[in-house]
Amino acid sequence: MSAQPPYPPPYPEANQPPAGPVAGSVLERFVARFIDGLIVVIPVAIVMGIVLAVLGLWDNLLGTLLYMVLIGVAYFAYYVHFETSRGATIGKQVMKLRTVGAAGGNPTTEEVLKRNIFNATYFVGWVPILGILANLAAFVGMIAIAVTISSDPLGRGWHDKFAGGTRVIKVG
Repeated sequence: MSAQPPYPPPYPEANQPPAGPVAGSVLERFVARFIDGLIVVIPVAIVMGIVLAVLGLWDNLLGTLLYMVLIGVAYFAYYVHFETSRGATIGKQVMKLRTVGAAGGNPTTEEVLKRNIFNATYFVGWVPILGILANLAAFVGMIAIAVTISSDPLGRGWHDKFAGGTRVIKVG
């Protein structure tokens, strides 16, 4: 009769993370996303503020619509450009993180768009009631991402799984 170990292993064998890169933590990923948000929103807000003021659209629905759509387009363009070409946004580079596509290497445009789909709420954020619901959905989505990153042995959030298995790993 062999003795059983006093504690079970940290992961069931089927879910044992592979040897290799370590996943970025929720906090590291949050800080990277915050940095990226500042990089995208501040320049867009300045430019749009000037444009909307010149056009006299600063405080009306059309101006708000233009602002929200431009923010949404800027977010998607920023993430697609940096993650497909470098594997990391500026925020991820600062935090020494990298996004890896399902096949290894940099993620594809489709993977980046899928894993950032929750940013689409910027396109409807201007609609009075729908905007509130969209922002609430985005908030719930961010909580779900944090929970799923924390509970997945490979550190993947639901958005990583939705994108086909992308990962955010530590580098350097």
